[in-house]
Amino acid sequence: MQQLNKDFFIRSTISGKALLALPERVLQFGNGVLLRGLPDYYVDAANKLDVFNGRIVVVKTTPGSTDDFKKQDFLYTHRIKGFQNGQVVDETHINSSISRVLSALENWQQILDCAANPDINIVFSNTTEQGFIYLEEKLDDNVPASFPGKLLAYLFHRFQKIGHLGSSKICIVPTELVENNGDKLRSFLKNLATFNGLSADFEHWFDQKVVTCNSLVDRIVPGKPEREILERYQTELQFSDNYLIESEPFNLWAIEGAPNLGDWLTFSKCHEGIKIAADISIFKELKLRLLNATHSFSAGVALAHQLETVSEAMNDPDFQQFIADLVADIQTAIPIEIPEAEKTKFAADVLDRFRNPNIRHFWSSIILNYSEKIKIRCVPLIRQFYLKNGGFSSAMLRGMAGYFQISIPNGKKEDGKFFTVISGLEVQLNDQMAAHLHENNMRLGVDATIRSQIAEYFLPDAPAAEIEALTAAVFEIVKSEFEPKRIYA
Repeated sequence: MQQLNKDFFIRSTISGKALLALPERVLQFGNGVLLRGLPDYYVDAANKLDVFNGRIVVVKTTPGSTDDFKKQDFLYTHRIKGFQNGQVVDETHINSSISRVLSALENWQQILDCAANPDINIVFSNTTEQGFIYLEEKLDDNVPASFPGKLLAYLFHRFQKIGHLGSSKICIVPTELVENNGDKLRSFLKNLATFNGLSADFEHWFDQKVVTCNSLVDRIVPGKPEREILERYQTELQFSDNYLIESEPFNLWAIEGAPNLGDWLTFSKCHEGIKIAADISIFKELKLRLLNATHSFSAGVALAHQLETVSEAMNDPDFQQFIADLVADIQTAIPIEIPEAEKTKFAADVLDRFRNPNIRHFWSSIILNYSEKIKIRCVPLIRQFYLKNGGFSSAMLRGMAGYFQISIPNGKKEDGKFFTVISGLEVQLNDQMAAHLHENNMRLGVDATIRSQIAEYFLPDAPAAEIEALTAAVFEIVKSEFEPKRIYA
């Protein structure tokens, strides 16, 4: 079978030769599937519309060869499958946005050479939360260990080579899932510059020419499909591709900046999924409440009814009604002002995303750090709904009751891991509160455990009457719906 490469791409695409000849305009730290499925997707789409007209130099920050990707001339296939606006989506794109992949360990000088190119004036990054750290290290001839260290060395080289030019200006848009990631990265860079004793001239250039943007990304990109699915795709496509990725249709990249930032990031003009705004807090709030909180409220309910994946749950009529009621109540309880049209559209997108049968999203993964997620994402919505309406949302109460049904362990293995076993389904509890909940349940019983968790952990500052009302309502649902004998064991 023909391997995907530039010759195949040029033969099969009218504009293939022109797309592969576009100049390099972006440096990207990281080569993971999220970057290939979102920022690189936007750049590729803009190039094919003759708008951005630039390609991406990828910096591989982890060990390992780039030879396999090079054999494909850094082309890859992107399958987009799921639902959007209630309609089935099944698309295939050959992405030609990446010009080359350079290893930080083996090609450091080539990476620094990119800094001297004024056309490369945009930086993307996704080094994961683990890589997004501050490390005090001296910049010398060696490759810096940390991502901020590598980026500062790159910026200092740009300052030295072309800092006298107005075109040395550069925009950095990190996509790591870190709150205020652009501000935090800028702080890392400035502190590291001070630690290294870099000149006042560099600091002035940095303040004037280096723009860092907070950003929020949202798209599920599971990555390379399982072998059987990959082989089926390649048979359909009639070429082989070791870097084929899948993603859902939904896509969001909210970037904080002035309105004219779009004149710099011109790829943003080609896709409604990119939102440039002076304040991206509404996008954070929509994601936190309508997506993340909905997941957290729903996980216990689904698992207690032996529904293992999100898409499986969405095929259950009772769960469908629960999730519809829940999303509607969350919309009314979001604690900041957001236009109704924005909330309604995002809510509809959430339901489309939940229905996607191509994404095997396990509820058992969603309950990682379950107690903290309920506290941060869900409890503010419960309170806001209560204060606004003088009563609790029945859907949110059901979600809270499901949390207690799953989170109070009824099994403990010798290695100290806690489990819930319900109707034959065993769920491991990777939750910092599991031991505390288990101990309280054994010592005090389930009703006192629920009361203390609500009073001491979830609502430590709430009025006693509100705590008592919530405790009674949740406990009543646990008794009536969620097999209370399990957590009395």
